[in-house]
Amino acid sequence: MKSLWKIIVILGLVPALFAQPAAKTSADQPAKKDVAEQEAKPPDSYYRLGFVIYELEDGKRVNQREYSMIGRAGGQPTSVRVSTRVPIYAEEKKIQYIDAGLDIRCFVGSLVAGKVPLQCDVNISNFILEQQFADARNAAGPMLRTTNTSTAALLMPGKPFVISTIDDVNSKKRVQIEVTATKIE
Repeated sequence: MKSLWKIIVILGLVPALFAQPAAKTSADQPAKKDVAEQEAKPPDSYYRLGFVIYELEDGKRVNQREYSMIGRAGGQPTSVRVSTRVPIYAEEKKIQYIDAGLDIRCFVGSLVAGKVPLQCDVNISNFILEQQFADARNAAGPMLRTTNTSTAALLMPGKPFVISTIDDVNSKKRVQIEVTATKIE
């Protein structure tokens, strides 16, 4: 009877021995080259892009707006968009919508000689006020002004830099776009 119990216990333990995980093969382990590349690759750099868009009239600031976004060096473009959908009647009984407002799209490059390369597209659209344009009173609908700029710049981290200056064609105003790239630690 005792030997029968020993056989039952042994037969009960045999499947447990075969159920243990197999030893890792070289295919299961990451290659030493891959690990070395990951350790040698510098970590991603992130920057806070602070935009200040301001209007000047006779050399004095009369209006200022601020926007910010986070961009990763060498990553996908980043953007900020603030707009209003406006109905436009292009044909009788057909409505189309356009966006009026601000659209900023930027690509942050990897650090070059201590400077941050930046490629920015800025689109600003707004409605012309009647006093700004004499023919606006005779228009069938709202008149929209659009300003587009595409710039590339090398920025010193933490220092503001004017990337674009645009004169208003209907007034003595000037729009300036300033950006500051601050590294996020």
